[in-house]
Amino acid sequence: MRFKAGRREALALLAAALSMPALARGAVELEAAEAGGSDGATVGRTGFTDLMPDFWAVYDGTLGGDLPTRALAVWQRFFQTHDDVYRLAGYRFKQDDVARWLPGFDGRAAATRTVHLRFARDYAGNLGRFRSALADFSGRASPVTLLPSLMHFDAHLQPNGASLPLFFGPDAIAYYHGADADLDVLFSHELFHCYQGQKNPAMCLDPAAPLYVSLWMEGTATYASERLNPGASPLHVLLDDATLAQADGSSLRAAARAMLSNLDARDEATQSLFFETGHHGEGWPPRVGYAVGLRIARSLGTAMSLPQMAALPAQRVRETLAQALQRFG
Repeated sequence: MRFKAGRREALALLAAALSMPALARGAVELEAAEAGGSDGATVGRTGFTDLMPDFWAVYDGTLGGDLPTRALAVWQRFFQTHDDVYRLAGYRFKQDDVARWLPGFDGRAAATRTVHLRFARDYAGNLGRFRSALADFSGRASPVTLLPSLMHFDAHLQPNGASLPLFFGPDAIAYYHGADADLDVLFSHELFHCYQGQKNPAMCLDPAAPLYVSLWMEGTATYASERLNPGASPLHVLLDDATLAQADGSSLRAAARAMLSNLDARDEATQSLFFETGHHGEGWPPRVGYAVGLRIARSLGTAMSLPQMAALPAQRVRETLAQALQRFG
């Protein structure tokens, strides 16, 4: 899960939502149907709600105007119109937020359109392949919405007590991953987090989970995205982060030693050293936990299936990771 702030809290809420009886009673099963439609029209029966056609209609109508007028129009006619959806995602954007975002977005609009069209075309097929690989996965908990995120997230889970909505922001996807982003990898990574919460809610319920839980959750989700997309490049699997993908053995070993010494750490400052953009320790790049976790999961994958990884109890996870980090190399 490419969480920014509150990543651990979101994982805990994810598990809580998946354990709620309301999901079994009221959530709607996602439909995996063939994608259709075109730029400017909501795609039907693909398992997600597409707000991008509404956005493009407003955005395109403002082109050529001055920034204050454009920002007001986009905010009023799109973000205010869909304020209820953004509230479900945990956001409330103001006119000033749109005004700050719009100039940079203008230069990325073409790339964002490309991501939008590819998402609409590819999502249903990827969901179908995910279900084929993990037959007990339930999509009931995670209705999907595609909408501009003002660069706040490429993908974001926000439990609401009755379902676990999954939101994708094509503007951030285009920025962080490029117009040619491997969307299959992104889909698989995020859906595997939903699957983890479904299979192992007890481990996810801790609102301040220890570092070993974060390492396991992110490492196995990264591994799942690789395993389910065997043609994907290491760069795409590792968050399209060239520095992380090129990290050498010595930096990974240094991070592994540090994580072994902090397996039970629950504070955000320690966790950020290994999992957050802009944070790093001595001798390793930001988000190194994804690369270390991926390498560990690869080594375990010869004897452990993805469902087994998703369901492994917390104590077994800690024991397994302690052993793997001790012999990491």
